[in-house]
Amino acid sequence: MNEWERERARFLEDCEHAVSISQENLRRLMEDNKDTAYGRRYGFAAVRDAEDYRRQVPLSDYPDYEEAIARMMQGEEQALTSYEVKHYIMTSGSTGRQKRIPLTREALGRCISPIYYAAYSDVPGIGEGKYLHLSVFRMEPPAPERDTILSAAYFRELYDRGGFRLEERYLGGTGLLFSKGVGEVPYVKLRIALSSPEMAGIQAFFLYDILLFLRYFEENWRRVLDDITYRRIPDEAPLSDSVRRALLELPVPEEGWFARVERECGIGFEGILGRLWPRMKFVSGVGGSTFAAQEPMLRSYLGEVPVHYFTYAASECMIGITIRTESRENVLMPRSGFYEFIPYEKEGDERPRTIEELEAGEYYEIVVTNFSGLYRYRLGDVVKVTGFCGQAPVFQVCFRKNQAINIAGEKMDLETVSRAVELLAQDRGVHVLEYSVYDEKSLLPGRYQCFVETDGPFDRAGAGGCLDRILMGLNEDYKDLRGLGLIGEAAVCRVEAGTHPECRRRFLAGQSQLKPLQYLTDRRLIAFMKERIC
Repeated sequence: MNEWERERARFLEDCEHAVSISQENLRRLMEDNKDTAYGRRYGFAAVRDAEDYRRQVPLSDYPDYEEAIARMMQGEEQALTSYEVKHYIMTSGSTGRQKRIPLTREALGRCISPIYYAAYSDVPGIGEGKYLHLSVFRMEPPAPERDTILSAAYFRELYDRGGFRLEERYLGGTGLLFSKGVGEVPYVKLRIALSSPEMAGIQAFFLYDILLFLRYFEENWRRVLDDITYRRIPDEAPLSDSVRRALLELPVPEEGWFARVERECGIGFEGILGRLWPRMKFVSGVGGSTFAAQEPMLRSYLGEVPVHYFTYAASECMIGITIRTESRENVLMPRSGFYEFIPYEKEGDERPRTIEELEAGEYYEIVVTNFSGLYRYRLGDVVKVTGFCGQAPVFQVCFRKNQAINIAGEKMDLETVSRAVELLAQDRGVHVLEYSVYDEKSLLPGRYQCFVETDGPFDRAGAGGCLDRILMGLNEDYKDLRGLGLIGEAAVCRVEAGTHPECRRRFLAGQSQLKPLQYLTDRRLIAFMKERIC
């Protein structure tokens, strides 16, 4: 049994005893943190079980911690947690302004191994070959980092522990995985890929990042291949001297490889990943239902290469992992925290459940108590429980409570919108690279306005009506309100290629993670989209 299989077996054993592990997590958290300022305020010392905990400790959100976290960052100890803080995670800002979340050594120790072993252990030959990771973690040891992102913190931990052998597992080495000198990440990553005929997998934090990388590959392969062939790096490329040296030190493939790249890319990019890299085992990243509209375009590049949806992670906690390739279902990680689940939109039945009280087929809002100083914290994510792995719930992440379009009471979640755009693209015979939508309330009645970027010409005639019919088929409330004339017919416009990336660069450059723009609320972003309508 190799290390991957051993860790998978340990994880599945935890799942068999998830209820008792959950109870022990709560007991440990109360005991260890009873003397913190937060623990004294809410009487952690008197908490004996989940009922006590619910009675004494209120549900919370980020503003309840903001002042204490600011004091912690100034050096105060025992404000929220007794555990050593190793990083302060900067959230993506996808639900509003960015937040800083502490991440402790204790939390890292509880998550680091299952994520990278149990999650992938069903992939045949997982211990063989090298992978390309599309992130560059801008961290330099040994100082603790502030304002980093979750994936960087976990890879930093792998680096510090030395047990994951990053040099052996990742193409380009740690010099190109951890660097503050990479100013043009797609160029660096494509150069690594085109220097590596042996590439066996691609990982990213989001599947969306892989789609953007493959689009960049399609548009820039010849230029980058020439740079490799002639051992040059453009003077204008924003790369440090150390990064330039590392790129020039990459192994130069045999001449036949360059001919293969020319031939396969010249044929076209349908299925290019499997055609060009026959050892490719998988691509991996966080996807989910809100990525549905873009996934057909990603699949067009992959050919037979499978997708691993990897994990369900938030800056506040590492919550679940997928343990089967091509499955979107996550298994709760029993040791990562204490979890409660509030029934979603069940009037008069909002008592939080613990994991042994969950029912398959039901929707719940997740409440997390983590090992980094957040207690009964409302993530805002709604999940559907689909079954159980032992005692651990298996679930799909559906949508965020505070990210729904609501013109007249229809409460249209982004999962449904993404599915509707996917079906619209099928009807029009195109792939959607990116899309965004907003509720145009300046009109009476208000309507849904959708902006799309596609891989080819887009027939706008009748597109709004088509999207409208699809939305009515997916959301009964929308259908009823359309019939009453309280919502107008949807509108669809194609925007110029590169509009969404340019919008992120122009208006969201300060964010540490750039997720897809899907629901627009900022007037500046809406105005920019309108300026770029084809």
